[in-house]
Amino acid sequence: MRLGRAMAVAVAALLMLLIPGIRPAHATVPGFHNIQGDTGWTDFNGDGMADACMIRDTVWFGCTLSTGTGFSYTPTDAGDPGYAAGRGWADVTGDGKADYCRVVGAGYLMLSCTASTGSGFEPPFISGSIDAGWDAGRAWADVTGDGRADYCRVVGSGSYSLRCEVSTGNGWNGAVQSGGLDPGWDAGRSWADVNGDGKADYCRVVGLVFQSVQCTLSTGSGWGQSFSSTPLDAGYNETRKWADFNGDGRADYCRVVSVIGGTAVRCTVSTGTGFGASFTSPAMNTGDNGAWADVNGDGRDDYCRDISWDYGACTLTTGSGTFGATLSKGGMSGVSSWPDFNGDGMADFCRRADWWTIACSISNGTSFGAIYTT
Repeated sequence: MRLGRAMAVAVAALLMLLIPGIRPAHATVPGFHNIQGDTGWTDFNGDGMADACMIRDTVWFGCTLSTGTGFSYTPTDAGDPGYAAGRGWADVTGDGKADYCRVVGAGYLMLSCTASTGSGFEPPFISGSIDAGWDAGRAWADVTGDGRADYCRVVGSGSYSLRCEVSTGNGWNGAVQSGGLDPGWDAGRSWADVNGDGKADYCRVVGLVFQSVQCTLSTGSGWGQSFSSTPLDAGYNETRKWADFNGDGRADYCRVVSVIGGTAVRCTVSTGTGFGASFTSPAMNTGDNGAWADVNGDGRDDYCRDISWDYGACTLTTGSGTFGATLSKGGMSGVSSWPDFNGDGMADFCRRADWWTIACSISNGTSFGAIYTT
């Protein structure tokens, strides 16, 4: 571990205060958008439209449901929200609806998931005592390919390995654990499907003087080969994400880097067994709270960000090394997200200012249009 445990806990806690909803791309059940964190957009009721989920007042959690042309009611529940590191909205039951999961306990740590019924919540199901692992890299991701999100993390001290508790849909049965490996720097640890087989692999930035990205593949019942890129600029810590830049079904490594004239986005493409070319945008305003989402429905993730508190923008990718037009929209305040609010296959521009105040502007592929608010 590059940071001591105390430092890692402090950094993770600070990030949870500053960034509502850490959303690494593709750390998901295939085709289902998980949230790694307590705030974000995912499909709570299984209707194919993203709903706005979050914790309120450290006790209440719930999701405001999208109708595609507005918002419906907010199913809520109360309970132990768990530690900040390890919170997630993920489909652990395999029914196509997002459940709220977290690490709970004091002294003995356990997993707890409160399953969605689509209109409310089931009573939580809880694991036995587990090693919850290091804060950096905790995620809910499907490493077995069975359509249910598993609890994954880095464990160990001195010698590190990966461990995933396998979801049965109403509990956990057994674990998939790797041999010893380099867990990488805290910034950039992600669970992403880099070979397109429907199973989440473990990816990270490694190296001291010269850095590269390295991924260890999941076989579904264990761990296979690890492959690394050539040395590269790993980018700014908070921008390290995995997204399908070229639309081939494999997650690529994307980040913001410094270039002559300012900053740019750069993606290094996964080949499934290694890494290929890197593609860099022209210098641009890379903004804050950067995310990758397909706003025009072409199967390729585009680079989206906040330009200011009430103005967002997405720069389209072509998948062939060039970047296209930038779509932008103002007039909505709050922290941005880029979910598919109306289920048309294109990511929309949504902002949430607080528990009750939500707005979404619909993408038509070339611009953001109609705004729907609570």
